[in-house]
Amino acid sequence: MTRSILNSEGLMMPKVKIFLLTAVAAFACATSTQAAPGTVTSVANDDYSKQATPPAGSTVVDFNNGLPNGFSLQGGQIATDSTWGITNWAYLSPAGDNTKFLVTMPNATTTLNADKNFGYGGIALNWGSIDNENRLDILDTMGQVIRTLTGTDVSGGPFSSVNRYVTYTLDPSTGQRIGGLRFSSPNSQGFAFEVDDVSFFGATPSSVPEPASIGLFGAGLAGLVGVARRRRRQAA
Repeated sequence: MTRSILNSEGLMMPKVKIFLLTAVAAFACATSTQAAPGTVTSVANDDYSKQATPPAGSTVVDFNNGLPNGFSLQGGQIATDSTWGITNWAYLSPAGDNTKFLVTMPNATTTLNADKNFGYGGIALNWGSIDNENRLDILDTMGQVIRTLTGTDVSGGPFSSVNRYVTYTLDPSTGQRIGGLRFSSPNSQGFAFEVDDVSFFGATPSSVPEPASIGLFGAGLAGLVGVARRRRRQAA
C-alpha cells in the first residue's frame, strides 16, 4: 500500500515520490563535496632546507610570534624545543628545526583557519617525524574537506625520509578554494602530528556580498513576497 502526504500547497504526494526526491537531493549533496583533484608533492627535508623558501606569495604560519592577521588556531600545542616533552611522551620537530612548531596530540584534532577574506590555491608545510596515522584534511572556505592526506601518502615508503616538505596545489578548474587545515592522528597509539612553517599561497579575495548588494537582494525578496500576497487575495 502506497501512503501519501501533503506538500506545502496541500496537494497529495505519493510517499515513493518523496523518497526519490530525497535520494536525488542526498546524491547531489554527496557529489558536491567529493574530493577535488590537485597536485601533491613530497620532498625529503631532513636538513630543513625548505624553511626559508616557501612558495612565492605565501602567507606563512611559523608559530613563533603569534599568527598572521585573520588566522586562528583551535586545539594543538605550540612546542618550544626541538624535542618537546609532555606527560610521558616526547615529540620531535621537523629535522633540524630549532624554532617553535605545532604538535597535535594523539587522538586529538587541531584546526588552522586561514583569513576568511581570502581563499587559497595551495598549501605547503614541513611535516616532521611522519607517522602512518597522521591525517591532514585540507578544508575549503566553508570548512568542508577538499582532500585528505595521510602519513602513508607522503612518507615515500618505509625506507624513505620521515621529514618531508609537502605541497598540495588545488586544481583551479574546480572552483574551490582552500580555507584551512585540520590535523589529527585518529586511532593513534601515542603518535602525534608535528608540523612547522605552514604556507598558504595563491590567495584570491573571497566573494562576500557588499552591503549595497545585500540591500538590493532584500528589496527584491520583499517585492516577491508582496506579489505573492496580492495573488492570494485575488484568488480568494
